[in-house]
Amino acid sequence: MIARRRLQSYPRIVFRRQNGGIRCLSKLSAVSSPLLKRAESLAIEHTKLSNQIQHEYDGNITKRIGELTPISKAWKHWDSANKSIKELQEILQDPTTDPELRPIATEEIEQSSLDLPKYFNALQSSLIPPDPFASLPCLVEIRPGAGGSEASLFVADLLRMYQAYCKRHSLHYTLIKLDAETATKASSAGINEAILEIDTPGAYDRLKCEAGVHRVQRVPATETQGRTHTSAASVLVLPSFPDQGEDAAGAAEYGTDDPTSDFYINPSDVRTDVMRARGAGGQHVNTTDSAIRLTHVPTVHDRQHPRRTIAA
Repeated sequence: MIARRRLQSYPRIVFRRQNGGIRCLSKLSAVSSPLLKRAESLAIEHTKLSNQIQHEYDGNITKRIGELTPISKAWKHWDSANKSIKELQEILQDPTTDPELRPIATEEIEQSSLDLPKYFNALQSSLIPPDPFASLPCLVEIRPGAGGSEASLFVADLLRMYQAYCKRHSLHYTLIKLDAETATKASSAGINEAILEIDTPGAYDRLKCEAGVHRVQRVPATETQGRTHTSAASVLVLPSFPDQGEDAAGAAEYGTDDPTSDFYINPSDVRTDVMRARGAGGQHVNTTDSAIRLTHVPTVHDRQHPRRTIAA
């Protein structure tokens, strides 16, 4: 089923035999010309930078070449296949072509037509911008959702699964938080909260798609009548940024201090609310700051504006 879906995602190219030759009925170059122009310009940039790096070394240029290499490679495959088909079609249309060469040219066109969708798909994939946090370590937070004690058992299973995955792929991890109350119980007990710190570079790119709500339907170990239970657990995957004191260069790379960066947050746009305990009695009530809430004001205003328009 997976292979069938991938084949269906390829663009279709139809060839028809006509007058001893082959005529293309649908051209990919006409379907996505902006994409092809973008790929061609990036391939040209890759060539220029590759020639430039031979005379002088620059770290930024080397990094840019690494980013453009997959695009340049995919473009060369695509462009070579198109030029080959065009040259073979000219051979078939030439009346002076040797009749013995026509069947060979026809077979090569058919073979190139089979490779063309694969090259086009690779070209599309290479043009997808990489995640800016792909090279960072990550934090994996697992918490139970609906399902009661079975949900906490599911969290324990997920924790063991991620730990086994890290061991298999040589990802160094640290269990920085585990619910102290459930950690001392029997092995069959569940977990209310677990946080894994995976400090291997690139861990976020590996595990970012695990974020979300995971659901399971099964007969839990706590069930005595054989009934199937449905429970859920939430998994949160966050990139782990280097501390500015330890790695100032890393912070500058992601632009957290640059006002022109997409990841910069103006401190004046953040509202700080200090929470205090309420109720009667106790010497710490209304005197101890027990919680702090940070609110990004522009984000809240953007979300509330459409609601206010509808209410009005």
